[in-house]
Amino acid sequence: MIKCVLFDLDGTLIQSTEIIIETFKVTFQKYFPQIQISEDEYTNMLGQTLFTTFGYYTSKPEEVDEIVQFYRNYSNDLIEQGLKSYPGAIEIMTFLKKKNVKIGVVTSKMRSVATHHLQLTGLFDFIDGLIGYEDVKEHKPSPEPIEKALQLLGAKPRSTIYIGDHENDIISAKKAGIFTCAVTYSQRLKDMLSYNPDYAIDELMHIKDII
Repeated sequence: MIKCVLFDLDGTLIQSTEIIIETFKVTFQKYFPQIQISEDEYTNMLGQTLFTTFGYYTSKPEEVDEIVQFYRNYSNDLIEQGLKSYPGAIEIMTFLKKKNVKIGVVTSKMRSVATHHLQLTGLFDFIDGLIGYEDVKEHKPSPEPIEKALQLLGAKPRSTIYIGDHENDIISAKKAGIFTCAVTYSQRLKDMLSYNPDYAIDELMHIKDII
């Protein structure tokens, strides 16, 4: 029986994927106009921290810091114009609360940013615990973020499931020994399915069928 549901944030709970990819494109055009990035490479960046992503293209820490700040400023402007949760997000969290299921979010975003985005979309009050960028030393696909969430929520691995939209979500959760679930509206669906998640759902309300 599932007693704890952990969610990834971007591309799983909130409709930020297009904003993120657009921001990546603008940022690379500004700082690395000579580099050609494929659509697949852009979507792969969804599963990494910003410092990891931009660290591939420059070895100067101060330049990485500048690029990350530009990215965040541009992205925040777009997000403030109207960030939305995916259909069924509030409904499924209401359902989980009624079932006394603990709800957590595990994301590579800074905790303050993730909190703000959850507040913008009306999801924050449902969350029992949040693991963000600064809470771990190693990020997904390491199991550390999931393990920290289990500790925070007092949850047991075999009664916990992680819902995500990137293969790193599936890898991280499997390493941590919990159940895994892919959302089929992901732009990385084929890559996720190659890691054999325990479940795949077309919409968030289908979590009811797992619980």
